Amino acid sequence: MVQDKQLSTPKEKTTWQKLFWLGKLVVTLLILSYIYKTFQNEQKGVGDIGAVYKQILTENHLFTLLTMLLLVPLNWALESLKWQRLASKAVSITFREAFRGTLTGLAVGVAAPAQLGDTIGRVAALKSDDRLKAIGAAVVSNGIQFYVSLIFGGWGLASIGNKLGIDTSGKNMLYGLLISLCLLGILVVLFRKRLTNWQPRRAFLVKSLSYFRIIGAYTGTDLLVATGYGMLRYLVFLSQFLLALSLFDFPMSFIDLAACVALIFLAKTLIPAINVLGDLGLREFTALFVFKQYNLPPEQVIAATFLVWTINVLGPILVGIFLIWKYKWKGLK
Repeated sequence: MVQDKQLSTPKEKTTWQKLFWLGKLVVTLLILSYIYKTFQNEQKGVGDIGAVYKQILTENHLFTLLTMLLLVPLNWALESLKWQRLASKAVSITFREAFRGTLTGLAVGVAAPAQLGDTIGRVAALKSDDRLKAIGAAVVSNGIQFYVSLIFGGWGLASIGNKLGIDTSGKNMLYGLLISLCLLGILVVLFRKRLTNWQPRRAFLVKSLSYFRIIGAYTGTDLLVATGYGMLRYLVFLSQFLLALSLFDFPMSFIDLAACVALIFLAKTLIPAINVLGDLGLREFTALFVFKQYNLPPEQVIAATFLVWTINVLGPILVGIFLIWKYKWKGLK
């Protein structure tokens, strides 16, 4: 019996290695397909995007462009600090490991719907046999960013909602949705400790709860610090978008520009299913709708949106692909 087990082990490892390699290949192809479709759709959306970029990619705008680039590592570093703080309740994790997991999650995230891919990428990148316990941490991390976007989006709606051409009933429904979601988040925070003591009877609930029980272990300080990182990250991303818009000298006040960007982020937050079809497409659609009320040139609005995506998302995604292939699942070496 022992001999049979010993003989079968290498075969089993070889099988799992092949499946793991195949999984990497499928995810990589999905990511590359997403990037290809994004550039293809961009050319369809703007007939001559090259001409638009020739106007802004000049020496006069060098400082602005460099600032946008320098904010990229800061953006993802803040997200990594948030992830490290939350995941450390389940596994031991360094900032370097958190940063790698964040970029891996970003890359895998474009190959799966909503936040599923991001969660899978982050958890899989952890070097621990208890990595599955961090699933709840990934949910909390994404949830914090979700609520930060709700807060700023609500401010944006209150600031320029009357200029969007939305009827009163539509605005009231949106306000009601935002308030309901915020109240739901408050209730989850207040009753999170109940998860630690809940003892379900059904086997599948017991197994599922083991992945999310970590949520009840967070202290108020943990959540406050993580939310602080989330807010700083949001402000960095907001700044990048405002810098991109400043390249075109739009005749709008800074407050109105910031409110428009907040509404673009809000739409991306509330309609996650569209992410499967393309995160950029949703942002462009929302940007055109929001800025249309100010009679701004659509090709310039789209160019600014695409520039932010190229600088802040495309590069990290490519790094994430490299990390996916570099990663080796423990036990399959």
